[in-house]
Amino acid sequence: MWLCEKALQCRGIAVPTSTGEPLPAKADAAYNAVLELLYGYARVPAQHLSDQDLATTLGLGRTPIREALIRLAAEGKILSVPQRGYFTRPLVEGALLDLYAIARQTLTYALWRMRSHVPDDGGVRDKPPRDQLAIHAETIFANIAQLSENCEICRIIDKFCFCSRPIRMEIITSELGPSYEKSLARLIDAMPQLSKATGAVEAALMSHLDVEQSALPRVVQEVNNQRSTSFLPLVRSL
Repeated sequence: MWLCEKALQCRGIAVPTSTGEPLPAKADAAYNAVLELLYGYARVPAQHLSDQDLATTLGLGRTPIREALIRLAAEGKILSVPQRGYFTRPLVEGALLDLYAIARQTLTYALWRMRSHVPDDGGVRDKPPRDQLAIHAETIFANIAQLSENCEICRIIDKFCFCSRPIRMEIITSELGPSYEKSLARLIDAMPQLSKATGAVEAALMSHLDVEQSALPRVVQEVNNQRSTSFLPLVRSL
């Protein structure tokens, strides 16, 4: 994947100085470890995140874990609820619709402001296996953002990919999976035209986002119905 020169700074990761100063390993290791674990929780919305449990699971200290949770909450990837702690984000249809609207505008802007020369393969080309469709779609979104060389765009799309992953994961395991796979294949085929026919890439991208967004009501209802009613107050508070 092509990365802009500021990719690490965009993620809030310190870069070694010319004197060879080491990275703050504990803070970054905790952040990356918790983030990877949260991706595994993608289909479990409104899951309580205990710093003690996370520290035990990951074999890390509670202080860097707390710092990671604070940072993730500041990025909008998890929720901080006063007097209750941290939670994975619940699936709320209205909030997700807003997220998709912002992502559409941001990705469109990114397409039309990207640098004049982009990789000939558009960053992504191979057809992914079924169990990798969600990650592959997110890689395309991230590549478009990164090619724009704009840190704010990268941050917006990073949050979008993270928060909307449950939608993609549910789609590909349902009867909508084949349609999703075909839509993604059309987007992958269009990506090499980034520097030649940006309009064609935009059309394929918007069409694919339509497929995801059209499944929102059903996915939100099905996932939330599987959750305990004890989580309903948290969902309603958003």
